[in-house]
Amino acid sequence: MFARIFTKEEADALLPEIQRVLSQMRQARAELKEAQARLPEARGLERRALEEEVRFLLGSLEADARYLASLGVFLKDLDQGLVDFPGRVGGQVVFLCWKEGEPEVAHYHPLSGGFAERKPLAEATPTLPQKARPGEKRPGA
Repeated sequence: MFARIFTKEEADALLPEIQRVLSQMRQARAELKEAQARLPEARGLERRALEEEVRFLLGSLEADARYLASLGVFLKDLDQGLVDFPGRVGGQVVFLCWKEGEPEVAHYHPLSGGFAERKPLAEATPTLPQKARPGEKRPGA
């Protein structure tokens, strides 16, 4: 289904690179909007230069989106910096969910859900019992 399934640690390790790419994409998008706004008024060489700039910026945005996809991540919302990583929680394939500004990947949601359905990873991580229950054998005991 997915080319890559991430652990939380693998997703966390990619965050600096993802932040760099998101920043680059936002800059290109801002420049693109500016160039597109000037385009209707432009004539002659200025218009050709703006058209070339628009093509370049669109190509840059597409290349950045392909790069993120090649890493195996899903950009859900550039404005909010929402990124999903295919992962596994409790044996189920889910999306590990990160929003720019969060220090680490700390949430997940079902594949069919979205940001509104995300839950903390801490709640999903099973904890080992501190003491064996009556009749229970613990490894190494």
